[in-house]
Amino acid sequence: MRRIKVRYVAAFALLATLFFMNYVMPLVPGLRNLGARVMVVASGSMRPFLNLGDIVVLTGVNPEDVKVGDVIAFNVAPRFQQQYSYPPIVTHRVVEVIAAGSDLYFQTRGDATEKDPFTVSASDVIGVYAWKIPYVGALFIFVRSIYGMALPASYIALDVALDHVPALWKRRQEKEKAMTTMLQETTNIRQVLENLSNSISEIATPAKPAVGIMLKRTKSGRIEVVEASQSAGLTVRRRIVTEQK
Repeated sequence: MRRIKVRYVAAFALLATLFFMNYVMPLVPGLRNLGARVMVVASGSMRPFLNLGDIVVLTGVNPEDVKVGDVIAFNVAPRFQQQYSYPPIVTHRVVEVIAAGSDLYFQTRGDATEKDPFTVSASDVIGVYAWKIPYVGALFIFVRSIYGMALPASYIALDVALDHVPALWKRRQEKEKAMTTMLQETTNIRQVLENLSNSISEIATPAKPAVGIMLKRTKSGRIEVVEASQSAGLTVRRRIVTEQK
């Protein structure tokens, strides 16, 4: 069984954590406030008091103690999220406290924006601003974005490619080399078989006797026309015509 690299496990754990923070926690009411005591400012609606990337520390508060001018973090009802494109949690300043019988509602707004188009129920208040750490949360904003989530996935894909692609390429080259060698050996065997076939044909086919005509002068002065043939290493001569000189 192949050993799983530690960096793969760490990258997958980071991806799972980011997915849980971005897509699971906002959907579960009981988990919305989990970790909400420390929040990262993800927009510029509260500039210049709060800037993008500031880490805000909140303290718990009794809704009855919230007053105009306080900066509160609160849950946004799902219908308002869909209707006005608001995030699940917002940190804005209270500009009005509305009492409706025994219920309390808060009108909020961002320092750099208009009033929010809805009021905040006392039950939706998470906490009130205590202090901040400027710009430190910019990294958290990035890792919670789609680009930040894509970064570990890209790292895993690149690491896998660097680990396995060279080995696959080397294996392919070895296969091509083996195929080339096999093809060369096949060609050599075919050539040997052709040469052997030619040799067998030459042995099985008898050699044709060589036949020639030559003129020969006898001692008596006559010229003879002689047919000479050679077969199996023997020369046979036969006189055809004689002529008196």
